[in-house]
Amino acid sequence: MERLNDAQARALLLKKPVLLLPIGAVEAHGDHLPAGTDNYLARRLAATLVERIAGATPVMLLPLLPFGQVWSLSDAPGSFSISNETVSRTVSEIGLSMLEKGLSSLAVINAHYGNVTALREAQRQLKDKGVTVAIFNYPGAAEPTKTVRERPAAHPSYMHACEIETSYMLHLAPELVRMDEAIVNYPDFPADFGEVAYRWSEFSASPVLGDATAATGEKGRIILDAVINRMAELVADLYSRQSGSRSIGETSP
Repeated sequence: MERLNDAQARALLLKKPVLLLPIGAVEAHGDHLPAGTDNYLARRLAATLVERIAGATPVMLLPLLPFGQVWSLSDAPGSFSISNETVSRTVSEIGLSMLEKGLSSLAVINAHYGNVTALREAQRQLKDKGVTVAIFNYPGAAEPTKTVRERPAAHPSYMHACEIETSYMLHLAPELVRMDEAIVNYPDFPADFGEVAYRWSEFSASPVLGDATAATGEKGRIILDAVINRMAELVADLYSRQSGSRSIGETSP
């Protein structure tokens, strides 16, 4: 969208594209990955998705939202957070803006799990306004991850700067990865971690959760190929389901 002039934007809007919104965060990822890891992943996943779709489904790629909710690692030097309310309100207002242009389908490509609560709230608010929002948190990744994983996850519900996420970066942004600084870190999670809120610094000296040294670009490629294929399917489904929205330039009956 950033590169389109008015005439180009109007022509694309008449096709009632599915809007793609990448969102990440500025968050510490250890010494082997940059604080903008989630931003690079979201942006490059979105760009790869557009290439994979290759005109089969009309889409409009919006600019990256570069900040997210980072509570668990907010005290780390590489983390800068905004509130859930700010994330949710921003996405909701983007949705209302697209609705004014006769569009009704939005796919959020989210590379930071800390954003999920806020995105769910925006998703529900926008549904009541007539906008369908799909939240893509690496859909389709589960099975190929089981296939390529060599080291156990540090926690059943969390992965961060580990074998898997580092493999994503080695595939999508290898120039930013310092594998010579990769570490193995399996912290002792508090027994009540699932019930009580903890900042990760309370039980771990590093934001790495797992074995980053086991990462490879090939693992990242295998997983993310499946993710891109699944996202392309979901975007096509979003486009086929939308109906009754009014394109810019059209008038109501």
